[in-house]
Amino acid sequence: MKLSSIVENNSKYREAIERVKRVYRKDNRPWIIGYSGGKDSTATCHVVLNALQELDPNELTKHVYIISSDTMVETPLIIKEIDLTLFKIEKFAREHKIPISTHIVQPQFDNSFWSNTIGRGYPCPNQSFRWCTDRMKIEPANRFIKEVVNDSGEVIMILGIRKGESNSRDRVISNHSIKDNDLMRHTTMTNAYTFAPIIEYTIDDVWDTLLNYPSPWGGDNYELFKLYSDSNSGSECPLVVDEETKNSTGSCGNSRFGCWVCTVVAEDKALNGFIKSGVKWLFPLLEYRNWLYNIRDDRTLRMKRRANGQIYFSPITEKDGKLIISKKGDREKIEIDFDGIDNNGEKWNIFNNKSDVIKYIRKNGIDLASEIDPKIICKTTEGYGQLGLGPFTYDARKEILKKLLLLQKRIKDEYNVEHELIKKQELIAISKLWLEQGFWNDDVNKIYYEVFNEELNFISDDIKLLNDNELEILKDICLENNVDFELIKKVLYLEKNSYGLTRRENLQRDLARLLNQDYIHI
Repeated sequence: MKLSSIVENNSKYREAIERVKRVYRKDNRPWIIGYSGGKDSTATCHVVLNALQELDPNELTKHVYIISSDTMVETPLIIKEIDLTLFKIEKFAREHKIPISTHIVQPQFDNSFWSNTIGRGYPCPNQSFRWCTDRMKIEPANRFIKEVVNDSGEVIMILGIRKGESNSRDRVISNHSIKDNDLMRHTTMTNAYTFAPIIEYTIDDVWDTLLNYPSPWGGDNYELFKLYSDSNSGSECPLVVDEETKNSTGSCGNSRFGCWVCTVVAEDKALNGFIKSGVKWLFPLLEYRNWLYNIRDDRTLRMKRRANGQIYFSPITEKDGKLIISKKGDREKIEIDFDGIDNNGEKWNIFNNKSDVIKYIRKNGIDLASEIDPKIICKTTEGYGQLGLGPFTYDARKEILKKLLLLQKRIKDEYNVEHELIKKQELIAISKLWLEQGFWNDDVNKIYYEVFNEELNFISDDIKLLNDNELEILKDICLENNVDFELIKKVLYLEKNSYGLTRRENLQRDLARLLNQDYIHI
């Protein structure tokens, strides 16, 4: 954008101010403003705070909450700026006696990016499996919104959305607009409405507001403009509060306000932009992010069953008498003849039904939770499919964790930067998740000690699991009786966690879930 294109006195700014005052006076429903630190949400806060400042003190009758989402994997340069801005806004509100409070919403530690990737083994997000937005943004924001709704009955969400950003965004706005009303229906919450003060703004109007009108809390919007230039990104990642907004927003991977670990896009333009502008300590983070992106579809690093034990088959193409596995990432296209030989001379096992696949796996003692890829293709009702992938293997997860901790140590040792890439509470959550899955080797503690030469000092309970010697005995007994060793460990852990409970209905449910997994019956 050319700064010369900005009109100094933009009538849209005054129109937005008056719209805010009109809507604020209408009722007593509290407002919640979603603030990401980006240009649109900053302009929205700018307009709202200036409008409230112009109101008569007697009209300031309802509370305004400003919430910002910290996924705990935000681009490191941004989160401190957001904290500082929220601090300044609260100071401004106190000085002008405006009922405003600011809040940071975060995912729960056992549902963070690292707890899901390392703890549960979720493959890194991509366009078709964007699990991150739901768990790290929508759920934390909705928890806060529901708390306000419970207290007040209804709430109005203030969002920095604008017409003309994208066709999908315009459809959402149109579908939820209320005729002759400034408010829109919330897409998922019956007791919530949305209001977009800058809905008629163009991008030039946004920068006009930010650069030509003083920030009410004293923010430096020229610095904000510079950060956009440095990050090589004109986009931002807004506060997402529902599935429809998530889908209309698209990926935040190229955004200066996205997550530094984002693997939804092939190239992280924001991190690259910051590095080119001189922030050299981000380069190791970019290397790690690129490594995560490249290992996502490495079959040697993924289980060949889902986390719930289900075996499934990913569709492949049949063309000109060959089975085609399309190119993906670093993997080249594979063409397989029906005799099972592919274009690289490797042998594939082709079956007509799932039961034959299960017999083959049982006969050959194949561990579907390991790095082994048995090269299985099965005929399905839709055609043919390749044995599908599940979570990262346990060894892969340990490698991801170790590399992450080494990265945290490296940026401190080489660049003198103190930045916590993974919180200790997340490490504790990961350790518990591994215990639930039958991984009893205390590997989180061991890896942490190996990297930092210090203990994590987990708080442990007095109900001990089996030691290494007892585990070996149990393993031998399972082998002798053809019983799945991993299953027995999970059953023991369930029993441990239900110890002392007077009501044990959940234990019966969880036991049934374990015993119904496909791989148990192989």
